[in-house]
Amino acid sequence: MTNRYLKERLKALMEEQKLGVLATFHENEPYTNLVAFLSSDNLKYIFFVTPVSTRKYSYLSESRKASMMIDNRSNDESDFKDAMAVNATGKVLEIEKSDDIKLLYLEKHPYLMDFIQSPSSALMKMDVERYIVASKFQNVTEVDMT
Repeated sequence: MTNRYLKERLKALMEEQKLGVLATFHENEPYTNLVAFLSSDNLKYIFFVTPVSTRKYSYLSESRKASMMIDNRSNDESDFKDAMAVNATGKVLEIEKSDDIKLLYLEKHPYLMDFIQSPSSALMKMDVERYIVASKFQNVTEVDMT
């Protein structure tokens, strides 16, 4: 699988899927959350919104390291040959809720307008360092984004 083809498949997956599992770390323990996300066109950034009063926000403030898994499984036997799972790793920081990012986020998640507009929520950006792509159950490939 060529790097270009792999990036095309990655981009399609990131556009199709609305939710990912975010893993944060606290005192060397992983902690996971389901988040609604948006990926940049060049795949270098993943954006999501979180209330500032959450463990997720607190843990990301302590250790900016995070991982996010996005997949297209259907919970069917065909997943063993057809499903694709992506693990994005990188550093996350809070960014300003710019109109550009809010508009893109709301194009994908229009039902989250109140959530992103809330002063008690934060817009987070993951600078993706690497994607680890698993397909056909055991075929694993890495894409370095640095």
